[in-house]
Amino acid sequence: MPMMLTGVATSQSIVDNSQSQSSTVATSQTLNVTDVSGATGAVTDSTGNAVTGAVTNGALSLTSGQSLSADVTSNSLLNVVTNAGSSVTLNTASTGNTADVETVTGGGAVTGSLSQTAGAVNILATNSVSASGAQAGSFSTGTQAIANSIGVATDASPVSVTTTQSNAGVTNAEDGGTLTYTPGTAAFSASAVSNNLTGTGTGGASQTINATQSTTGALTQAGEYVYFGNAQTPQAASTASDNNISLTNESGPLNVVDSQTNTTYTQAETALSSYEFGAATASAYAVGNSVLAANVGPSTSLDNSQSNSGGVVAVSGFVGNNGYDASSSATAMGNAVTGFACSDCGGTISVSNTQVSTGGVSATSTIDIAASNRSVTGAATAVGNTATFYVSKPSH
Repeated sequence: MPMMLTGVATSQSIVDNSQSQSSTVATSQTLNVTDVSGATGAVTDSTGNAVTGAVTNGALSLTSGQSLSADVTSNSLLNVVTNAGSSVTLNTASTGNTADVETVTGGGAVTGSLSQTAGAVNILATNSVSASGAQAGSFSTGTQAIANSIGVATDASPVSVTTTQSNAGVTNAEDGGTLTYTPGTAAFSASAVSNNLTGTGTGGASQTINATQSTTGALTQAGEYVYFGNAQTPQAASTASDNNISLTNESGPLNVVDSQTNTTYTQAETALSSYEFGAATASAYAVGNSVLAANVGPSTSLDNSQSNSGGVVAVSGFVGNNGYDASSSATAMGNAVTGFACSDCGGTISVSNTQVSTGGVSATSTIDIAASNRSVTGAATAVGNTATFYVSKPSH
């Protein structure tokens, strides 16, 4: 269960958290339906360790250590005979370690040191739809596997935190199924992330982040496999990322020092099929190390170091008989970083960037149409190292 502390005074609140999970955490859910007139929905969620620290109008100091040495799994299964309903929503998630730090109104500073470790374990999330011969008005699935996740959010307060995340396990998200007919949008997605760090600052907040991420497991994988008979807007997407840092800020300065190391094989694979289709879209995105430091404010300072020696593969494909518009895109990157500041604020950026990629990077996209259709669009992009730094208006 999450551990939470809240404070309302202007004095400092202190949290010292230590969590260790050494036995399996698992959830499983099965829905067997015949003819649903309304909506169908299911949420299946497993978490190893979770902590939340939040204050209103006060300062917060958080020290947290989380360790996982057992598997975390979640599984959802939907079986449909005739009709799944007007809308279907399925969300399945497995998370090893998660920590969230938040100031609600602002005031005092947020400081802390957060560490997360996942051993040689399996973080597995699976979702399956069996609806051959059945229909649904619209469909939405989200299947997510994350080994370690840290989120920091602040409103008008300064933040200064150090984070350390390491994953030596397998992170795997698999999603898909069969459906004969849908007249609406059918969006299926799978996402696997080994280490994830997000930070948001609003209302004049400043952020100082020192982050270290390491992924050494055998595999980080997201797989999406969906098969339709007749679908108006079928969509299938897979995203696999080993180390991800996403930091956004407003008004105040954003200062980031990060180090990302990945030796894991990373794969995102999407297979979408629809015999008849309106607008069909398949996509796969795989990246070893990724950093975004975005400040709609005056200054961004970024010291970025990325090393990727694991193979990164993205595979996307669409197969159809006849219809209108079909697209498939596959993107694979070893190391990626973006940093910017706001030109309307007299913004400046200060960047030191080092990227080393020694693992193979490949992207493959295919489209196979048997009969006639209106348009076909394909894209395949593979990049070893990519870096983008700029000062621009926020809308750009």
